Amino acid sequence: MPQNCFARIYSRMDVSIVLVNANVLTMDTSLPRAEAVAVAGERFVAVGLSEDILRLSNARTRVIDCQGLTLLPGFNDAHCHLPGLARRLQDLDCGPQYAPSIAALQALIRQRSISRPPGSWVRGFGYDDLQLAEGRHPDRHDLDVASPGHPVWLEHHSGHASALNSRALELADIRVDTPDPPGGIIERDLATGEPTGTLLEMQALLRRRLGSIRDPREFRDGMKAVDRLLLSYGITSVQDAGADNGVERWQTFNSLLQDGVLSGRITMFAGIERLGEVANAGLGFGESRNRLRVGHAKIMLTLTAGSLSPSRAELTEMVGEAHRRGFPVAIHCIEEEAIAAAAQVLADVHPPPEGEGVLLGDHEGVLVGDRIEHCAEGTPAALELVGQSGAMVVTQPGFIFHNGPSYRRNAQRLLLPHLYPAGALLRAGIPTAFSSDAPVIDPNPWPAIYSAVTRLTSDGRPLSSGLADIQQVSVAEALRMYTLAGAQAEGTSSEKGAIAAGKLADMVLVDANPLAVDSERLQSVKAVMTITGGEVVWGQV
Repeated sequence: MPQNCFARIYSRMDVSIVLVNANVLTMDTSLPRAEAVAVAGERFVAVGLSEDILRLSNARTRVIDCQGLTLLPGFNDAHCHLPGLARRLQDLDCGPQYAPSIAALQALIRQRSISRPPGSWVRGFGYDDLQLAEGRHPDRHDLDVASPGHPVWLEHHSGHASALNSRALELADIRVDTPDPPGGIIERDLATGEPTGTLLEMQALLRRRLGSIRDPREFRDGMKAVDRLLLSYGITSVQDAGADNGVERWQTFNSLLQDGVLSGRITMFAGIERLGEVANAGLGFGESRNRLRVGHAKIMLTLTAGSLSPSRAELTEMVGEAHRRGFPVAIHCIEEEAIAAAAQVLADVHPPPEGEGVLLGDHEGVLVGDRIEHCAEGTPAALELVGQSGAMVVTQPGFIFHNGPSYRRNAQRLLLPHLYPAGALLRAGIPTAFSSDAPVIDPNPWPAIYSAVTRLTSDGRPLSSGLADIQQVSVAEALRMYTLAGAQAEGTSSEKGAIAAGKLADMVLVDANPLAVDSERLQSVKAVMTITGGEVVWGQV
């Protein structure tokens, strides 16, 4: 039977759309499975059997026969970078399949330069120093040879390193006497002290120094391409985790949403260094306008320079500042040492009541807590501290799929079983959501779900032996972590993340039942139709 609490209220309203004859996986524990849904305005008004839902339709209602396909809540990518993804869709792909050596990389850059006006930027992404034949980053001289008349900026596949040629270094005002910024490293020639062109953890600084290096039309075209890509994957909500997000980024997102360039829902993190300007603009945590919302305060905690940056004392102050302003924090943590430090600071700054998690405050009836982003090296010792902190974890099982072969070659063998440990997080009782960290990897949720369930990489091989069973999760658990848990991570689970009467009608129809297919099929599940707020925004049955 349908959920009648809302059906009674809205039965005389104009039910705009119903979807029937579907295999509905709701993520709602009160009604896990259903056949059909009805939508009025932007929200579900009933979920239940096809014959009951059809009774709510009228002559103006659009009826979609799903022909037995599976209907899921729209995916919520809980940690990604939209402008970076736009750049990746427009820039030169320098991944190992296209550039296995620096010579091949130079050929790609030379070819791109021919089509660019003199002096304009050549941007590339995806190079991997560990997979280049030379086993090193390309330096400024390599890039000067390839394109002496253009500034060149290549981003490492991880998003945490860049390679610039001499012209780009000059424009960024990075010279022999330029000091390393906090948390960043300018690699230098040992003999001369001159920058080599390799910069670590300096992307945000480069963007601030260089400003926009593309014209507004190019940027909007890139963001439109991002929108279509996300919708084609059934992603209806994203959380932009930019560490440099501030008022300007908020205004940009708002404009793109108002103009219809973006169709989904966006929660924008606020960079910790921009928190003052965000708060002064009247944008508090949970502030929502149009389909744009203010999320957590983002803090980068790295070991790039050989020690924690920021220091533990500085991190404690940052967390305290965010909490005083009413913001929970989302702390970027890759390494085991960083995870442990973040967990200890969160426990010390905001110790949980006995047996409870850390909850900063009540936003629209939903308690929202701090987060640890990535938790890549999730060893048992690190996860014990995370559990004590009460923080939620947002991690990326898609890295196992896309980067697993490289991890097997380059990561410490004893660490492999603990990389992106979804299963261990789940069984430790640590609330966990999934995300892509796009553009570091493609935002398609299905390869990530496949690897979370199997712990297999893109070549079909196990990431490691020994603890694979501990790290595996069920398909149902993986789906929940990519839908409802993503909403819980940002404090919007009362609004979305499940198919239930009263919630926003964000959903995706897919071409296979993930609970029934062979695990190998999971990586290739495709969206057939994506609906946001009751409106079909991608695909067609």
